[in-house]
Amino acid sequence: MFTTQQIKKEIIIDGFNSIYYFEFSKSFSHAPEKHDFWEMVYVDSGEIIAVTNGAGCALGCGQVIFHEPMEQHAHISNNLVPNNMLVISFSSKSPAMSFFSKKTFTLDKTAKTLLSLFIDEAKKALGKIPDNYNIRGDLSFEKAPFGSTQLLECFFTEFLIHLVRLGEENTKAITQSTKSRAIAESSIAELMKDYMQEQIYANLTLPELCAHFMLGKSQLSKIFKENTGQSPMSYYTEIKIAEAKRLLRQGTFSVTEISEKLGYLDIHSFSRAFKKAVGLSPTAYIKSIF
Repeated sequence: MFTTQQIKKEIIIDGFNSIYYFEFSKSFSHAPEKHDFWEMVYVDSGEIIAVTNGAGCALGCGQVIFHEPMEQHAHISNNLVPNNMLVISFSSKSPAMSFFSKKTFTLDKTAKTLLSLFIDEAKKALGKIPDNYNIRGDLSFEKAPFGSTQLLECFFTEFLIHLVRLGEENTKAITQSTKSRAIAESSIAELMKDYMQEQIYANLTLPELCAHFMLGKSQLSKIFKENTGQSPMSYYTEIKIAEAKRLLRQGTFSVTEISEKLGYLDIHSFSRAFKKAVGLSPTAYIKSIF
């Protein structure tokens, strides 16, 4: 009799959380994020700056980076060329996954072939690989053909095993260049400005801004000031006052209504902030205009 020899599963994929293929412009960027599953990003064309825990590193065509669970990360175009990215997020508790932490990889022919097989099967399983960054949701394998999700697991597991077997040959620890850091921080500062503009009718605080961008107060303030010349909250006050002046000139709302609209606690705090910035009270400003 022959006894059954158990298969030693070094890497086990528990499931896939998302599969996307994005085509981005040369100026794309997104705010830092983190989640409780692994994420792999493959650069199919162009170049991106991957920001990991505040450190930026450049990835070119044919390279891949892994973000481990709860690792803060963002991806930013280099402002020179557009890029295409394949993003696969998945869950795995295998100890062997530690090999992929804090590393980038340059894929060889075999790795690219395995990834291509995965993409082809993903198209069958999903009908179409999602490609809209602004519309992201849960995966649906309801219409997947027989064995499709199992094949996805097989192709991706083989891809990961192949990278481990390559060892350090095509592997590089994440390194931060001065150029990639500058691009990353400049893009994050622009995202902060856009977000504050979106929140102009709220009462946004520095801790809330830090929470949204997953950065500490000192790091966020440093990045913003180095790229804009002013502190985040002074910029936020500046755009609020600019909006207040616009609304006052418009003449549709009273000073009290504008104060409430812009999220000030009361008309007195609004008037103090306005006079400090403009040199006139809101009422005196209106008289100076008309």
